[in-house]
Amino acid sequence: MRLPPALVQQSAPIPIKGIGGGRQGQFVADAWRGSYNRSEERLAFFETFVTNRGHSQFIIEGPGISSSIEAKCRMRERVLDLEIVEFTPGPMSYRCEFTAAAQAIPARFELQEVRSGLAGALSRRERRGEIALGGETVQIRSVHKLEGTPIEMAVPIGYVFEQNGFPVGAVEINGSPRLFFAEATNENLSRTIVTGAIALAIFWDPANSALGD
Repeated sequence: MRLPPALVQQSAPIPIKGIGGGRQGQFVADAWRGSYNRSEERLAFFETFVTNRGHSQFIIEGPGISSSIEAKCRMRERVLDLEIVEFTPGPMSYRCEFTAAAQAIPARFELQEVRSGLAGALSRRERRGEIALGGETVQIRSVHKLEGTPIEMAVPIGYVFEQNGFPVGAVEINGSPRLFFAEATNENLSRTIVTGAIALAIFWDPANSALGD
């Protein structure tokens, strides 16, 4: 994954251990830890009208979190598959709701597919979104370029977190997930970034799904 220059110079990667190809497990990323589970399904009507659905949830503990934060997430996508061409009348949408001590908290996470402009012309499955947690709001954009090569992938291989237009962190999801922070990231911002990173690391993106193959 090609990082923004500012993150290359400032950040050492932090492995997110425990997130592989399974439906459930436990993860550790530096001082943060937790558990997750996830599922996906594909509903097809005559193999033409397709609805992709996914669910995931995780619990995270660590710096900046008094006890734990619980997230419940869901994904929806509607596709019209005409064999020679595919349309997406209901673009991919992935959202999470958060609780702490069984009480809803003022936080949100959302990720949307972007298929307009250059991304649409290149059939790139670009995603953009935002996470807001504990007074910090961070924008999310997908990364498609491989480090050290001109190759650009159609599906995301990672995500960059930005605040006021500046990169403050990233998560690589190509292979074993890795987390990156910009220098001088405070505890609240780090908590927001790592929570978003876990939501993305456990996300089964329908663009990568083997269901229906």
